[in-house]
Amino acid sequence: MNISDRLNNLATFYHREAGKCVRGKAYLAAVVMQMAALEAALQAMCFLYPGEIKKTDVYRKKKFRSKRNKALDFSLNQLINIADELSWFPKKRITWAGKRTSLAGFAHEIREIRNLVHPGKYALRKWYDMKFNKGTYEVTCEIFDVATSWLLHRVEQSLLKRVGREGRI
Repeated sequence: MNISDRLNNLATFYHREAGKCVRGKAYLAAVVMQMAALEAALQAMCFLYPGEIKKTDVYRKKKFRSKRNKALDFSLNQLINIADELSWFPKKRITWAGKRTSLAGFAHEIREIRNLVHPGKYALRKWYDMKFNKGTYEVTCEIFDVATSWLLHRVEQSLLKRVGREGRI
């Protein structure tokens, strides 16, 4: 099993864990797990398309800690930016809950909530007034579902293109 397969399995595991958190009404934990699932899916994409990754601004500016498995060095912020730059997410701006931005913009919003797992982030941002509820998790889930469906669409298009090049269609 290669590393992209392990990351896909990990994304599925995190998604299931998020569901367990919701059933226990631990909504912040559910958001953290759901965004970990998205992060694993984005890392898997980086392993599937290393040539494309190397052409991005994020890759060129990154100082990597290791020579192998460089995709594991990217932060969630960088992974979302890579997905946006490579059009793994749609560029179209949408309005949702009074905000107008792209899917990447919404993913960054949820990333900020995910970062509340760090006490320093929580203390500095005055998030203590925010109520974490099922609605917060459902928004996260919606963004996760749309993002992963776009990633899957990218993989399907790549496979169709490859099969067509090999003359099997």
